[in-house]
Amino acid sequence: MENMYAEATAKRINTPKAIALRVLVIFAVLFTFFFASLTGSKILFVAGIIMAFLVVWFWPRFNIEWEYIFVDGQLDFDTISGGERRKTRLRIDFDEVEVVAPLKSHALDAYRHYKVRDYSSLRKDANIYVVVAKVGEEGLNQIYFEPNEKMVEKMKNKAPRKVMVI
Repeated sequence: MENMYAEATAKRINTPKAIALRVLVIFAVLFTFFFASLTGSKILFVAGIIMAFLVVWFWPRFNIEWEYIFVDGQLDFDTISGGERRKTRLRIDFDEVEVVAPLKSHALDAYRHYKVRDYSSLRKDANIYVVVAKVGEEGLNQIYFEPNEKMVEKMKNKAPRKVMVI
């Protein structure tokens, strides 16, 4: 049997919530330094330096990229933070999958009320697919992701009755 391997990536866009958090963090650091200079407090100045260091350390982790890997009936959803740190968020065996279909497909109508896990880029023009699968003790979940054509083809070859392309 041929090795069924495909991978795809999707860079998550900056949401208004993430942008607001970044602005809030910058203002907190600036406010701490400003207040430390007004009061002459060395403790606030040290706290400002520590906060600035933490901002520089964690700032790249605001840039998230999703990586989807399909290997022989197993689908992994990984996050890559700051272009270097990888963490597997979810691993699904295709035996646990009910259906895979595009977001607007009528094949998903019976599953719309299940919990959603969004592992997509959040772009409006993205080609989003949904995997409905049993996830641990939670039961069925809808998992949004952006596979490429090769990945959809490999999934369809593995489970032709579960993967819808229309």
